[in-house]
Order: sequence, then C-alpha cells, then structure tokens
Amino acid sequence: MKQIPGMLEGAMAVRFYQSVQGPVPIEVGAAVPGRSMSAIVKPTVSPITLDAACEEDLGLSLLEAEATGLVAEKVCDQLNVFYAGRRVNCSCAAEVEAIIALFQAAGMELEFSLSTLDAAALYLPDAPPLDQYPESVARDLFVLARPFEMWRLR
Repeated sequence: MKQIPGMLEGAMAVRFYQSVQGPVPIEVGAAVPGRSMSAIVKPTVSPITLDAACEEDLGLSLLEAEATGLVAEKVCDQLNVFYAGRRVNCSCAAEVEAIIALFQAAGMELEFSLSTLDAAALYLPDAPPLDQYPESVARDLFVLARPFEMWRLR
C-alpha cells in the first residue's frame, strides 16, 4: 500500500501512573500492520513519587511491575526496533508525554514519530474500553482509525 503523508502507520497504547514528574509508563502496547507487542516497564522512579491509588484502576501493581517489568532502556530499544521510522499515534497527549518521559529516563532517542490521533486529524467514534490490555487497545486503535483516514484526506 502506498503511504500517504500523515497516514497512520502504527498505534500505541500506554498505561501509566501519575507522579510528581508527570505520567510514568507502566505498560506499553504497540501495533503495526499484522503485528503487535506489549511490554511491562520496571518502575524507574521511587514508589513514593507514584500514586499507588492508581493501581486498582490500572490492574497492575507497582510490585508486579518491579518483579516482571523490563528496564526502560530495553523497552525503548524494543519500541525503536518495532516501529523503525514509522508515524505512530496514541489516543491522548498524556500517553505521548509518558513515552517521551520513558525515553528521557533511558537516555535514548525515539526513532519513530509520535503524536496523538487528534494531532493527525484522525477521529474515532468511541474510545476503546480502559480495562483492555494496552496491546489490545493499540490493535483496536490501529484498526478503528484506518477507515477514517480517507475522511481526513477529502
């Protein structure tokens, strides 16, 4: 398929904790045509700076993330390889902010472009449910946003 400038090439969904430094990603889901992936991020900041009240809403505790998560550098490396220069969209600005913070904490550069669906002028009729895993949300965002691209181009 020919790529049109601004065309959706990948989607990302992020679960994050609020902290005094801003949103801290705890789980990342990624989707491109025909593939998806997810990663739990080992917390990089002191648990004192994270709002533990978010644990119930997110369905993932800080202890679980600490025990099973990957270090920030590994997650960033996986995302750079997975997206490899693509234009990627998240559903909200807080997710973009969380990913930028993750890459800054890892001391790495994004090797893909990242923006919100709104910034790309792509609109969805309904937001995906919050209780889905980020990988599923990313796949849904990618699939649901694709039919609306033609509307944006007209």
